[in-house]
Amino acid sequence: MIIDQDEIEALLTQAEDLARQAEQGEGGPGMPLAVEQPPASSPAPPPIAVDSPEVARLLKIRVPVIVQLASRRMSIAAIRRLSLGMIIEFHKNVDEPLDLLINNRPIGRGVAVKVGEHFGLNITEIGDTATRIRSMGR
Repeated sequence: MIIDQDEIEALLTQAEDLARQAEQGEGGPGMPLAVEQPPASSPAPPPIAVDSPEVARLLKIRVPVIVQLASRRMSIAAIRRLSLGMIIEFHKNVDEPLDLLINNRPIGRGVAVKVGEHFGLNITEIGDTATRIRSMGR
């Protein structure tokens, strides 16, 4: 089954409301969620339960998870001059935490760790559930 962007946005809104209710100690599994009413021009999505198939489908969606070392802006002329062996200097201290991004939106920070022969991120700061859910939208 294919889900369009509008359905994803509606499910994310409902999931955000669920996260807000959970943080406030409201609701519970199987209870319908209160959602914001969309504009009158579009039909209102029906409320969903926490254990509904729609939420299960939403939780299976894969999104890009990025750990950003650093970033900088360069002119197109400087980018054209790049060649093998050149070093690009970034204005970030090596001891500073790395940014954790979801869909190119920051949700937390952490430090790089070695996991076997791979890199990992030990999360030291993380946004609340609503912030993480919002990062998955447009």
